[in-house]
Amino acid sequence: MSEDTQIAAAPLPDATQHADDDARTDRIAASGLRPIERFNSDDRLSRIVPQTDSGAVASYCSKFARDFLDANLYYCSAKFTVARGGKVKALDESFREAEMWFDAMVRNFTDRHQIEFPIAYIDIPVKITHQFAGRLLRLVRMYDRLFAATLFCSAAGSVSGSEREDVLQRAAKQISHIHLLCIPDNDKYAPDGTRLTQQQPNALKD
Repeated sequence: MSEDTQIAAAPLPDATQHADDDARTDRIAASGLRPIERFNSDDRLSRIVPQTDSGAVASYCSKFARDFLDANLYYCSAKFTVARGGKVKALDESFREAEMWFDAMVRNFTDRHQIEFPIAYIDIPVKITHQFAGRLLRLVRMYDRLFAATLFCSAAGSVSGSEREDVLQRAAKQISHIHLLCIPDNDKYAPDGTRLTQQQPNALKD
């Protein structure tokens, strides 16, 4: 995983823990976001047979990122670990499309005139149980990069309010689409990754 994902190995507790807790409290107050104390999808962890099992720290600064991590991260992680056949292909293609879209949009807005100012990020420890989970975290981080870039452009007058709202809505849909792909079972996908219609036989059922 690359540095721009803002996902780093989780630090071990040490004598600086109290200072770190104070700093986290300051960041939470500055962000105005309700912190994630326990993921809503936390119970999914006990049912995941991980392909990888590493502790990590993700950060977020937007409400969308906070809410998506809270509600959907471990749900999607559980679905990733049991995905097979055409469902894996559909997910991979959706990730590729979303990654290309975010790369282009982030470049677009970071090239515009900006007025930058500090934005508070909140850290949250996560478990990464599948390579797709790492890619999903990177997309959430890319959403926050786009959120920040368009905010800086808005401050400089190089993006309108309606344009910013539109691009953030499209960004949210890119990530939410992956969540939606996780919901159907493996037998609902053809080998080429297309969704099977209700009339087609469940020939791919595990």
